[in-house]
Amino acid sequence: MNIRKALLIFLILGSFSGIVYAQKSSMVIAPTGNAEGLIRETVDAGQEFYPRISPDGKLLLYNSLEKTTYFTLSETGNLMAKTDKKLRIIKKEIGSPVTNPLVTDAAYPTWMPNNSGILFSYVKPVRAVIVRSSLAGVGLNYVSQGEMGEDDAEPVITRDMSKIYFTTIMGRSRMICSMDAKGGNFTVLTEGGHLALNPNDNTKIIYNARVGKVVQVFTMDLKTGQKAQLTNGDYNNKDGAFSTDGKYIAFVSNRENPKKRNHHLYVMKVEGTDLIQLTQGDTDEGDPCFGPDGTVYFYSNADKNYNIWKVKPRYTR
Repeated sequence: MNIRKALLIFLILGSFSGIVYAQKSSMVIAPTGNAEGLIRETVDAGQEFYPRISPDGKLLLYNSLEKTTYFTLSETGNLMAKTDKKLRIIKKEIGSPVTNPLVTDAAYPTWMPNNSGILFSYVKPVRAVIVRSSLAGVGLNYVSQGEMGEDDAEPVITRDMSKIYFTTIMGRSRMICSMDAKGGNFTVLTEGGHLALNPNDNTKIIYNARVGKVVQVFTMDLKTGQKAQLTNGDYNNKDGAFSTDGKYIAFVSNRENPKKRNHHLYVMKVEGTDLIQLTQGDTDEGDPCFGPDGTVYFYSNADKNYNIWKVKPRYTR
């Protein structure tokens, strides 16, 4: 057989930020009685995660990771397998199937509060840095320089656009840090990851922190430095996010079966009371965030790959 050209076999798999490899067959995801309108929002072949909704609730930013395995012939005629990973930020209109890739080698997008651009982690350099670009993904303006940490990620910016909070790796720990909008005044705040701001009160953050062998959800008052552990138990509770009015918190947990990595979606009041479960089944969910109308967007591996889904808690009407 004459094989001169590269033989391409696209295996859309991959993992990122703690996401396990997607299953090869569809699984069942279902809303509980506390939720309605469970809909799959994205349908791309790659692994999709970290959804973020525009301030007006019309657009969605998210990450897409495609792992492509292909085969080439060596000089000796042997078949060699090679793997490429493509990590991109995608923008789409909510409810529309059309997607618009913005930036390659980029992760953890967030909207500027005045809708003037996006902030994200640029992973192409040796050390990932925080970068700002236009809404079209044009022009990369470096904010952090990667000098203090080894992996600047998960940026969020205050409403007045004066301060940026982000995480980075220092030593062997992921730390939550702050800097001004131009990258100066670097400050280490605490250990933790998966950072989010309270949109209604930018003096409060929510984040993941390890307690023993499991992950729990914490909040921190940025003025006083006071921390509060909102969840507990011998199972993971993680990926907390505030609603746009600051009254509710969404997160995921594997409390139904701590021996498995299947996490489901929950919502509670910001004080940690009135907990309700939104999703159930054999699936794995994560990265929840709220839209302005109270809809919760999240990733799920319910249909072979990890894709972005959305659901409406009943009591947020």
